[in-house]
Amino acid sequence: MACPQSNASVIEVGTKPPGRRAAIGVLLLSGSNAFRLTVQFLLFPVLARLLNPADYGLIALAMPVVLFAFVLGEGGMGPAAVRAPDPDGAIEATMYWTALATGVAYAAILLAGAPLIAAALSNARVAPVLMWLAPILVLSAVCSVPSVRIQKSANVWIFALGDVASTVAGAAVALGAALTGWGVWSLVAQQLVIWTVKLVVLTGFAGTRIHRRPRRDAFLYLVRHGMPMVGANLLRLFSNSIDAMLIGRLLGVELLGFYSLAYQIVRIPESVLNGPVLVTFLPSIARLGEDRPAAARLFVDGLRMMLSVAAPLMLGVALTADLSVPLLLGPRWHATAPLLMLLAPPAIVQTLGWLSMGLLLGRGRSAVQFHLALLNAGLTLAGVIGGAPFGIFAIAAGVAISVVIGNLAFLAAAMHEVQVPMRVLAAALAPTLASAAIMACGVVGLRTVLPGTLPALASLSLVAGAGVLLYAGAMQMLAPDTLARALVLFRRQGRPVVE
Repeated sequence: MACPQSNASVIEVGTKPPGRRAAIGVLLLSGSNAFRLTVQFLLFPVLARLLNPADYGLIALAMPVVLFAFVLGEGGMGPAAVRAPDPDGAIEATMYWTALATGVAYAAILLAGAPLIAAALSNARVAPVLMWLAPILVLSAVCSVPSVRIQKSANVWIFALGDVASTVAGAAVALGAALTGWGVWSLVAQQLVIWTVKLVVLTGFAGTRIHRRPRRDAFLYLVRHGMPMVGANLLRLFSNSIDAMLIGRLLGVELLGFYSLAYQIVRIPESVLNGPVLVTFLPSIARLGEDRPAAARLFVDGLRMMLSVAAPLMLGVALTADLSVPLLLGPRWHATAPLLMLLAPPAIVQTLGWLSMGLLLGRGRSAVQFHLALLNAGLTLAGVIGGAPFGIFAIAAGVAISVVIGNLAFLAAAMHEVQVPMRVLAAALAPTLASAAIMACGVVGLRTVLPGTLPALASLSLVAGAGVLLYAGAMQMLAPDTLARALVLFRRQGRPVVE
């Protein structure tokens, strides 16, 4: 079919080569996500003292329902539109009106069905929370076409600007509302403000003006290529949220609050790395077409870059949770520390699984992704059900095991897809893993010799500083060019060299 692309976009692509724009985009998005990470770290201790675990538990119980409706409304159209040639704009026009119609419809369903959903979750307090979160579905629908335009033009600095602006505005609203005693509504207001600001930024730079009418062939293209993604995304959402849903229903929102805060912390590498990488990695893989060797080199360098951040960060979180949680969040969040120890190490593997998913999507292997998502959903359900009779820590252990197995399956499928030998992957990742192991051994050794009378802040400062120095020193000796070589993949449009 002749697939259409509108010329009504506000974006000016400019004269920089696509690879260079992608590299700059990755750096800007990484910077914006680092900024967002800093704001989260500063905001967590303040909100944790102003809100109680049940407030976090309520929002954690409501968000999977909203995300379920979001996935259905989005329909997998985003990745399909990014990959499609669209010379006359019919695909983006069809995507826009379809996304807007489904967004409004699902928001209305959520508003009407909130009491029934709350009854199914055994918590009446979640109904009004769901109702006030419903507008997110409409806001995200309006953002769909601008997001595709930005990815196709490689002007991903707009995403960076949107992230920074929405983070600042959302944090300010959440903090102000929490200080005035809004409780869980401060977190609801934060989500609404974040999406509103993103909408303003994305539509301001990329535009929403549509010159074409929806077309049946464009709709069929989006359905054909998007529906497998819907199934895979729903299964992945199920895997990521069934633990929270069951904990909230069976154990209550207070215990869910402990768990959800720990889960937010361990997803930091994913939120910092996967957005910038996938928004450029997926289109780069798609542009390479059937060039498997180039895709393999791009993939291995991406894995190395992500692991170099995720491994030391999550190991450090796990090894210092008993010091950092009481100090930063306060004594009433004590149950979060052992949950962090259980959930943080598997998050390292999860970042690799996300990049593997991006490779499969970029190469149009949505059916493979669906089957892997089905496997992950089954593993997570088994882990949650197996741990449920023994309490929240057993559930966390079951989820940790399922995350490791499921994401290794994604990694194996991606390696098979682009024919990356195990020895090549091991050689690329070994220096980072060895450096992280050296750091972990050093931190454990230092903690055994520190006096128990040392204040928690002093202990945490010494341990964290030693960990950073050990990891940086080991990386300098074993792989001094890891980050620089990883960034080459975007400058060379998917043709970096892997030794």
